[in-house]
Amino acid sequence: MEKPSRLKNFLRHIKHWLILKTAPRKNRVYTQFYRFPHQYRALVEKVVPKLIESGRGPMNIVVFGCCSGAEPISLAAVLRKNFPELDFHISAYDIVPEVIERAQKPTYSREEVYQGPFVTEDFVRENFVVEGERFRVKPEIMATITFAVGDLLDRTFMASLGKFDLVFAQNVLFHLPATNARLAFANLNLLLQPGSALFINGMDVDMRVKLTRKFYLDPVEYLIEEIHNDARVDRGNGWASAYWGRKPFSRVSREWIREHCTIYSKAQI
Repeated sequence: MEKPSRLKNFLRHIKHWLILKTAPRKNRVYTQFYRFPHQYRALVEKVVPKLIESGRGPMNIVVFGCCSGAEPISLAAVLRKNFPELDFHISAYDIVPEVIERAQKPTYSREEVYQGPFVTEDFVRENFVVEGERFRVKPEIMATITFAVGDLLDRTFMASLGKFDLVFAQNVLFHLPATNARLAFANLNLLLQPGSALFINGMDVDMRVKLTRKFYLDPVEYLIEEIHNDARVDRGNGWASAYWGRKPFSRVSREWIREHCTIYSKAQI
């Protein structure tokens, strides 16, 4: 029974490799609240404390591919809960004007709020006000976020934004053709300064290894497997059949840390 299992697993990896190389990429307007809980834990326990210790002023954060707002809202909620004295602001961008208009009107259906597998009653109670059949994000959360249309492939636009302490571009790059994904990554690097952190879940792992090395980004080696498995839950079980599928966690590769890690710190060079 062991050999057929290994063969089946091998064939799944081959199928996924072929899909990665041949499947056309497509922009998908899809998001969830509180998507990667272990990544938030790493943010709270490792990343933000290090930034605070560095003595920086107000924390500037940017989120790309914000869609209808679930990711920046979740991020703001986590920061307010765990760092109530922290002065921060989140700039959130998406290329689709309609979803930015949607994000600026912060009411959601029950289905939209609860569709994420990791959303809890505590999270909902702490961050939403129930108004009949709708859930409105509390104003103190929204006050920390600005939504606008922005294209991370536009180098002039990206260079105009300045530097940030935290940069998020999650489940974005794997929807781009490889050439555009590499351009997007280079543009994201424009926003980083030494000590800044990049959150980059959802991109081709071979590309991640090469580009994080090229741009002197050090992996944050904390909860890598747990964050990886959160992403597998988020993207569903049929990983081998979609270019956005997340393969089972493995330490076999000598580059497994960079392949699986989703949080990187800009090196002090």
